[in-house]
Amino acid sequence: MKLKQFITLLGVTVAGFTLSPIAIAKNVVLKAAHASAITSTGQKAFEFMNNELKQKTDGRITLEIFPASQLGSERELVESIQLGNVDMAFVSSAVLGNFNPEFFALDIPFLFKDRASVYRVLDGEIGQSLLGSLDKVGIKGLAFWENGFRQLTNNKKEIRTPADLAGIKMRTMENEVHIAAWKALGANPSPLAFGELFTALQQGTFEAQEGPINLFYDMKFNEVQKYISVTNHVYSPWPLMINPEVYDSFSSEDKKVFDEVVKATANYQRDLALKADENAIANMPEVKITKLTAEELNQFSSKMPAIHEMVKKKIGPAIVDKIIAEINK
Repeated sequence: MKLKQFITLLGVTVAGFTLSPIAIAKNVVLKAAHASAITSTGQKAFEFMNNELKQKTDGRITLEIFPASQLGSERELVESIQLGNVDMAFVSSAVLGNFNPEFFALDIPFLFKDRASVYRVLDGEIGQSLLGSLDKVGIKGLAFWENGFRQLTNNKKEIRTPADLAGIKMRTMENEVHIAAWKALGANPSPLAFGELFTALQQGTFEAQEGPINLFYDMKFNEVQKYISVTNHVYSPWPLMINPEVYDSFSSEDKKVFDEVVKATANYQRDLALKADENAIANMPEVKITKLTAEELNQFSSKMPAIHEMVKKKIGPAIVDKIIAEINK
């Protein structure tokens, strides 16, 4: 048999070495990573996504999940998505401001009133435009998962007013808007990778931090922090991201399945997150949780106009004004 006939029978072209029309779909294992705890709603969402993809693709597309900063800090995970070293990840939206300044708009303190206003912004034109804007920095934004409203915690005393924050050493995310806001409130803030935070709080490097109550509980911060002030100062979403080349490698059929699973997972994760704060509060009787009055909250928010202007100066007023208009509908 001649070589050309043999190759033809195998269904391979000589020039391109491509498969014949009877294409063989290869299995894909997506490396998915995050910095939160293995008990977090984000981890459970990745597990849900893995099961859904496995079922809907007959096991061809699955996830291998790396929780708790195993593959790096949140900033390092974003960089790994860009480089293709990690396929998927979710991180705090505040981290993305360092890669795409438009995300700083979500970091303005006391911007959102409630979850209804949050979802109108994130699920509408504004949020989808933000996700789309990640294309220009080598990332494909998929959805906004929920990290939740952020609260102030510390191990020193009950904090009810900015005056109570004077001089307190506080951990913030690596985000200049967050740092500026807490300085304006009188704290002494410094950034630190989230994966290093428990040890820093335990050793007294920091006396205070801020974040969602459910994450506080998942990370066992209640072992080293005894006071929570319910400030709801920032709503923190978890943008879900994928490496663009990985997404583009899917067939059109697989993209359709993947997009459907992403949407279902976002709904699943948000439902978990809504219940997670209540569960955390119920399981931390040793922590003093202080609900601030409207007057006390106003003492915090009244110090934020300069932060509003700082963000507008960085990214232009248009997106900030759009968000405020949507919230006030």
